[in-house]
Amino acid sequence: MSHKLEELVDAFVSQLEAQGVTIRPDDNTLRLRDLEAKLPKRLPQSFESLLSRYSFPAFDAFGISFFGWGPGSTELSEVASATKGSLSELLLPAGYFQIGRPDTDSFDAICFDTNDRNQNREHGIVLADHEEILCNFRVKICSQVWPSFRKFLETSVKS
Repeated sequence: MSHKLEELVDAFVSQLEAQGVTIRPDDNTLRLRDLEAKLPKRLPQSFESLLSRYSFPAFDAFGISFFGWGPGSTELSEVASATKGSLSELLLPAGYFQIGRPDTDSFDAICFDTNDRNQNREHGIVLADHEEILCNFRVKICSQVWPSFRKFLETSVKS
């Protein structure tokens, strides 16, 4: 993983800390490996850098309520399991990994689109309609939220 990418993630983390998010350095390498073992494809390098080196509670940033990660935070691990009746039951086989929700209290899913072929697995971040999944058993992508997590990081540290 590039030094520049780690610096970008660290700058984002510093910004979260300045906003009062309790984020702490942590070696989550094994936890990340366990998470990715459940997924059909690996996560973006930028997101791997965040998850492998930090633990954090759920937090809001730029319109997204991100799930928490680390010891005692099970949200990302739960969405990595395609539990019957969950959004992940349909999202994961369709190539979407949920990382959060809109910060508007909507139940729609904010996901990585692992179907794209972006460099370094920097998958687009999309919004999936939760009602289509739960009521009609189909995945409907409403919009692209960000071109990639790396673009999300670059934009958030500039503002």
